[in-house]
Amino acid sequence: MPDSQGQNRRGEFRVDDVLPMKDTPLNEEEFERERTHIGIRSRQSSMLRTIVGDDVFASAAPEADTELCNAIRSLDAKLNYLIGVNMLNDANRSDLEERPVNLSVSGMSFVTPRAYKEGDGLEVVLMLPALPPLVVEVLGRVRRVEPRPNGQHLVGVSFVFRCQDEEDQISRYVFKRHREVIRMEALQQEQARQRMA
Repeated sequence: MPDSQGQNRRGEFRVDDVLPMKDTPLNEEEFERERTHIGIRSRQSSMLRTIVGDDVFASAAPEADTELCNAIRSLDAKLNYLIGVNMLNDANRSDLEERPVNLSVSGMSFVTPRAYKEGDGLEVVLMLPALPPLVVEVLGRVRRVEPRPNGQHLVGVSFVFRCQDEEDQISRYVFKRHREVIRMEALQQEQARQRMA
């Protein structure tokens, strides 16, 4: 298990994004009951990613027929694409709504019409961009609430992970997205320098 200093550094990476999501308030009894069960969507996404992401060629012998391997690789890629598109279409018909979020490994903030108060428990369902799409269900505790116009509230939530896989999925996404932002900023700075030269 990582040391607390390492965990604090990981929690410092924050990314802004627009993600399909849903937040559902839980009373204390529901929260404690859900704490002992891993969400079905998280389990399904994890299993599917394991199946789709397995590299069937990792153990192939070097003397294997390269034409056949290439044909199988091509077929595998097409099937993975079709599975991903099908899942994405199903996810788009779901009850998730695209919303701006600020996400870190340890928690998130988002705007909601729900009137949470500090300490409330809730379930957050997030669809992280991937192929196939990755749907994660996590529990959280409300840590801050700020009123916004039109009856909206900015809610800060700290995650309560039920298994390592939930934390790993969010961690991988946050770090990947953080790298993308850094690369984009570097590219924009380089383009600005070239325009000024």
